[in-house]
Amino acid sequence: MRRVSILAAGAALALVAGACGSTSKAGSGDSGARKVPFTLTKAGCDPAHLELTPGAATFEVKNDGADAVSEMELQQNGRIVGEVENLTPGLSGSFSVTLRPGNYVTSCPNGTSAAKGDLVVSGSAATVAPVTAAAAAAVAGYRKYVENEAAQLVTATTSFVQAVKAGDVATAKKLYPSARSHYESIEPIAESFGDLDPEIDARVNDVPANKFQGFHRIEKQLWESGNTTGMAPVADQLLADVKKLQLLIPTIKLEPAQIANGAVELMNEVASSKITGEEDRYSHTDLWDFAANDDGSIAAFKSVRPLVAAKDPQLADTIDQQLAATNDALDAYKTTSGGFELYTKLTAAQTRALAARVEAEADSLAKVPPLIVKA
Repeated sequence: MRRVSILAAGAALALVAGACGSTSKAGSGDSGARKVPFTLTKAGCDPAHLELTPGAATFEVKNDGADAVSEMELQQNGRIVGEVENLTPGLSGSFSVTLRPGNYVTSCPNGTSAAKGDLVVSGSAATVAPVTAAAAAAVAGYRKYVENEAAQLVTATTSFVQAVKAGDVATAKKLYPSARSHYESIEPIAESFGDLDPEIDARVNDVPANKFQGFHRIEKQLWESGNTTGMAPVADQLLADVKKLQLLIPTIKLEPAQIANGAVELMNEVASSKITGEEDRYSHTDLWDFAANDDGSIAAFKSVRPLVAAKDPQLADTIDQQLAATNDALDAYKTTSGGFELYTKLTAAQTRALAARVEAEADSLAKVPPLIVKA
């Protein structure tokens, strides 16, 4: 389950949006994607009402001393189209999207009076740049990757569920990390999965106790209790949910900037959250996750790389090198059985080194969405 902040993008863009306030209007420009300033305050979303014209936009979000408000989501028809999370006071983040005519919701949870706001995008859809052949190829290539991973997720989860229901603890423990790895690899677009994401992959503190299910609920039972007591219905629901996810994948609307946004978020999550060992806190199989996250980010970047290289070949080469270096660093912890060392075996220095490598990678990836949002 994704829990991550997005680092501020470093590409220079033409500022055409007005300063933040309770209401703000911004038009579209021809010289590049708009920067749309947005602030998290104790009240919540600022501006609470925003009016924009269609086209590419980069939302630049800053936390202005709001201890209880740390995220902003842009939603349409119940689907998250862009987000930043874990922005503690003083931090900033960004995401890039193509806005089309319609009504959107801005969500800043825990705000005292403006936890939700609205964005109205009005104007002709014809002003939105048509999808280029290169952008369409990027989406098609990435969707193929995700569909393949989703198919493997169903197959691997089926075997895992069978072991759980048979009460075969040893086999279930062996299959757990490899099954989850196929979910971890497609997390760059987890926000598009809606309620399926927490149902499949929520941690115990992410949801109310009566909603805790999926992979981590079974993980807790296997490693904490050493049995599968009561897990049959949880396992059945998990398999049903991953099958539902497989059917959903072909229908999800994707665009290159969204794919790149997801890769940034995911690698930030590894560097700032997963690196603590909180994800697989019972099994300590975190390195399987990291490797799958890295594979997923490589696939996401590979799909949009031609778009990046056309505008900034040096950045494309830098990201290639960083992704390969992270992959090599993780390979150092592989075992002879084809898995990875338990995360608890790593020293503090080793985890810091991994975090630094992934954070640098995320910094470079953060430059991609605003660069290609108009591709």
